[in-house]
Amino acid sequence: MTGKITVGTIQDTGGNTVASTYVTSGVAKAYQHHDEDLTTMHKSLNLSSSTDNATGDFTANFTSSWSDARYMYSFGVDDNDFNDPSAYGIKGLTWATSSHRTRTFYANEAGKGFFDQDMACIIWYGDLA
Repeated sequence: MTGKITVGTIQDTGGNTVASTYVTSGVAKAYQHHDEDLTTMHKSLNLSSSTDNATGDFTANFTSSWSDARYMYSFGVDDNDFNDPSAYGIKGLTWATSSHRTRTFYANEAGKGFFDQDMACIIWYGDLA
């Protein structure tokens, strides 16, 4: 037998309340934490695989698809060769319900171009189908 709980508001023991939609819609639905060239995947959620397309260019393939291709994402990178975190950029290239292709690049250094970060974390938020 499967259970179902239907609530509009959730209250903690301190009396603080939040609408249940923040819990169901406002939390991460997918993430990955990986090393350079996707050689080591430390942690992931809702990802069936990731593809290294080229230097600084990868596609994350989701296990469960999104309801549409308008989801949000955030990222963070660590690169031991370049110590200015404001110089990093990431661009979403392909937004699909089943995958997301991104590129990482040096934003403040002319001629540096795309790079494979030493370590990166990307988190996706939205409504799953």
